[in-house]
Amino acid sequence: MKNRKFIGNTVLALGLLAASSGFAAEAGTTTATTIISEQRASYGTEVRAKMANMTPEQRDVFRAEFEAKMGQMTPEQRVAFRNEIRSPMAGMSKEERVAFRTGMEAKFDKMTSEEHARIRTERMEHRAEHMEQKAERMEMHAQRHEAMGRPATFARPGK
Repeated sequence: MKNRKFIGNTVLALGLLAASSGFAAEAGTTTATTIISEQRASYGTEVRAKMANMTPEQRDVFRAEFEAKMGQMTPEQRVAFRNEIRSPMAGMSKEERVAFRTGMEAKFDKMTSEEHARIRTERMEHRAEHMEQKAERMEMHAQRHEAMGRPATFARPGK
């Protein structure tokens, strides 16, 4: 049993080593600043679609490569990379954010009251849908815990 586990771990380590060496050669050509806005807009979707078709082992290798890539970056590069992925506004400087907001406010001020009402209605509908989904998730969570014989919520001492 120990030999089988040792061999399996050795094969895994060699596979990761081979994957990381190929990745290291490629990592120098790509930086956080080379992502264009169209790529940034669809980044989450592309990565999720790619990972959905992977086996668990492939996902582990993909994550290990990503962690290796992040490990090679300086802290400033990591912050810039995360900001580019998370939100276009997060990657903006303070002056760019102020300019963006004033432009959006000007656009909003030009709208008619009917357009304002439509936007508010759409937002309220979206929020209601979100709350329904949250309630469904909480119900599923409670059912799962009940099936396992555990309480769905934890009683905290002192509360």
